[in-house]
Amino acid sequence: MYRYALFLTVACIWSMSAKAELNRVYHPYVEQHEREIEYGAVWRDVTDQSILLQRAGIGYAWSEHWFGEVYLLTESITHEGEKIRGYEAEIKWQMTEQGEYWADWGLLLEAGSAHDISRKELAIGLLIEKEITPAWIGTMNFFAEYEFGNDIKDEFETALRAQFRYRYSYAFEPAIELYLDDQDWAAGPAFTGIQKISPKKQMRWELGWLFGLDADTPANSIHFGLEFEF
Repeated sequence: MYRYALFLTVACIWSMSAKAELNRVYHPYVEQHEREIEYGAVWRDVTDQSILLQRAGIGYAWSEHWFGEVYLLTESITHEGEKIRGYEAEIKWQMTEQGEYWADWGLLLEAGSAHDISRKELAIGLLIEKEITPAWIGTMNFFAEYEFGNDIKDEFETALRAQFRYRYSYAFEPAIELYLDDQDWAAGPAFTGIQKISPKKQMRWELGWLFGLDADTPANSIHFGLEFEF
């Protein structure tokens, strides 16, 4: 299993470029029987108009290693209304126990479909998290994606997402994030935290401001996420 994971990592690094839409960095952990309601948004400043990508999802961990979630994806262009953009489903597999090896490993499987055109996608992502020091945590995602449909050209893409997070407190953790794909090369600061509501309920939030690293990437992208876990 780990030889396969290593092979996938090397393959993704070798051909770095994919359609990631700057949405998030995934962590490899699963909490058994946890339910989740999620809202996420990405504001992208593209030339002379701003684009707001949104998604709402609901998920459930049916075992200590498996978590599934379904999403409704929307796209709105400022002052021009909103339309349904598509649907997406994810399954996350926590491959190792936390602290069992030099890093913690997970696998993410994704399937998506557009609403208004014939476009589908399948993706697999390798999730790696490492406690570098007691205060610093490093997380990396390597994705391979295949897009196909009657209205697009079939293509294979890959992507890298990374986050280096500082454990300041349970409720506030500053971080630096990096996204490299065929649409965007971007990096910038991010902030995450968890607010406990009760022993079995908590609110997890994240906010990031990413800056384009090349001429083809929007100068500014802001992403926001809110998850209610219970």
